[in-house]
Amino acid sequence: MSLIYPSTKTSRHYLFEIDREKKTAYCSACGWTEIHIPQASTKQNPKIFCLKRFQELSNAEREKRRSQPGWKPKHILSEIDNNTMTAICSVCGPTEIHKQTTKGTIYYYCATHIRAKRRKRRRSHYVARLSNPHALSQIDEEKKTAVCANCGPVEIEMWMGKKKINRRCTNVKREKQLKSVDE
Repeated sequence: MSLIYPSTKTSRHYLFEIDREKKTAYCSACGWTEIHIPQASTKQNPKIFCLKRFQELSNAEREKRRSQPGWKPKHILSEIDNNTMTAICSVCGPTEIHKQTTKGTIYYYCATHIRAKRRKRRRSHYVARLSNPHALSQIDEEKKTAVCANCGPVEIEMWMGKKKINRRCTNVKREKQLKSVDE
């Protein structure tokens, strides 16, 4: 004797005749369909979803995360080339990559993204040296302004060195020029 399934399609996804081996079931909203069974569940009987319902839930969760104020896109790599250490990043486009091995697993990361994170961290952890009379604080790189310990609010010069971004008070250059003229 077989079950009588609802003849009209409903908006709810109730599952009947679940076959875990074939991963199929009859859904009251979709008809015969594939199902999603969670793999790493601690429960004996994990919640099983119709594949369409699972995709709807996943998309809703993704949109919820994206609507939050701190959301940033992930740098997902494709077309990884181990010889040249390049790949295509979903955010940056063609980029160099970094390789990291952890517990026997190899991970690849977008080098452009890592460099930007390191630069930002280096800037946020910038500590003025006491030996520098023109030590900078409250650095605003977009406006190219800062507060100099000697001169007060000033414009700053910025240039990219071999390993870091260098910044200095514009008055330092003037002082060096005046010293060279006096000598």
